[in-house]
Amino acid sequence: MIKRIFIALIVIACAQLASASTAEISSGVIAGKRNGHIDQYLGVPYAAPPIGELRWRAPQPVASWPGIRPALAPASPCAQIGSFYSTDNEASFDKPYGSEDCLYLNIWAPVSPKGLLPVLVFFHGGSGIVGDSAHPLYNGQRLAEEANAVVVTANYRLGVFGSLQSPSLHTGDPAEDSGSYFLLDMIRVLDWLSENCSAFGCDSKAITISGQSAGAVSVLALLRSPLAKGKFQGAISFSGLPFSASTETALKRTDKLLSNLSSQNLEFAVDSEGVDRFAANATTQMRDYLYQLSTRDLLNASGFGLSPAIVADGTVLSSVETPDKPVAKALSRVPLMIGGTKDEMTTLTPIKGFGRSAEKIWPLVNGEPRDKTINQQLGFLSGLVRDVRVGFANLFVKKRVKKYSKQYAKQLPAVYLYQFAWANYPEPWRSEMGAFHGLDIPFIFGNFIDDHKIYMRFAWTEENKKQREALHSEIVQNIYGFLRKTMPSNRDADNYLWEPLNGRENIHIWK
Repeated sequence: MIKRIFIALIVIACAQLASASTAEISSGVIAGKRNGHIDQYLGVPYAAPPIGELRWRAPQPVASWPGIRPALAPASPCAQIGSFYSTDNEASFDKPYGSEDCLYLNIWAPVSPKGLLPVLVFFHGGSGIVGDSAHPLYNGQRLAEEANAVVVTANYRLGVFGSLQSPSLHTGDPAEDSGSYFLLDMIRVLDWLSENCSAFGCDSKAITISGQSAGAVSVLALLRSPLAKGKFQGAISFSGLPFSASTETALKRTDKLLSNLSSQNLEFAVDSEGVDRFAANATTQMRDYLYQLSTRDLLNASGFGLSPAIVADGTVLSSVETPDKPVAKALSRVPLMIGGTKDEMTTLTPIKGFGRSAEKIWPLVNGEPRDKTINQQLGFLSGLVRDVRVGFANLFVKKRVKKYSKQYAKQLPAVYLYQFAWANYPEPWRSEMGAFHGLDIPFIFGNFIDDHKIYMRFAWTEENKKQREALHSEIVQNIYGFLRKTMPSNRDADNYLWEPLNGRENIHIWK
């Protein structure tokens, strides 16, 4: 009996050894897992934990570790209020979720590549207040294999932890004093890749940054960042627009947080006049007060989250004449793919009576059977009002995408404009949502998850599977070409006809 157990343990150990993969990076050796033709490394630290005295500081280098560090499971998402954009665990919805110790990334790298491979870095969406780089929709296994590229997804600080402007937090470092910690996190990801690409068979001179929604907004911000210049060679914006804010506007956002903290009767409560005074003066008392607050205190005072300010501070982001006016400005002269879904605002427009509660919205989007559309549930008048609001919002977004794309085209070597228009899924979701915001993500990564309650499960049927797979293949081929040739060609078609914007409106439709 003992002999059989011993043999079984040896067999298990050999199986684990065969599926293990190691890589030596700047801070030590990590052990991941080999899945078929892809080496997977999850929860790899790219910066020191931004906790304690590092809470509102630029990301610091990772301390080295002895031996081999496991990289088999994702790390915690960044601190936020829980939602279905981060997890399918209903128990976490509308409550503090995640951790401040969250600066980790995930890597999927093809095994034994022939030459160095390009890199696709992806920053998740979620309004800059929610999201998780390890969400199942962002699993990079399939994309890495089909695009023959190293795929990286990375966490970055969210909400009040990723963006907070106050003189009381200044250190004398212009980058830190910007308060744009989330952008500094992303720039640190690029630096980390430059240091460690060789460990994964990737080319540090062939990095394309990409993101969806808030992640795409950040990609467009990095285009105008002096600190990011030269650190990437291409950019993809999935449903993003350029934003900008002045320091004064950002300070008002801080005032709002302080007012909320005051209303919660937390220690160091101040009146509205005091809020302005403390936000405008760097005081040791204010700094100490902010640092002693718990993660939960800060999340609760943020409501459902304080979206980050894209501050034109002159260091992290280049200065502009009118900082509170969005501007399509680029310092990094790299090719850009930009676009969005056909019906972006159907799921972004608030639903009367639902607010921003993930718990209330969850039954509408997780695939649970229902017969009525949202508008039918709201009633005729409220439904009509919502239709009008969604229509105008969609029109506004489409016009802005075209406007800014043309502005980028005047500055960059090539700009490729697309629209995602697929919406061949069941009722009642199809009528009310169409090609909604985020529907393109499963088609990019190839993750059509339908075996449990999860966001977008309602869209996947056996009837549309063949069509879905064909569109996924087309998108991956476009990405394959963009990563290598800086143009979204098909894998083996040198004469592919997706032309860049050249004074004409060339929009490629994914449908």
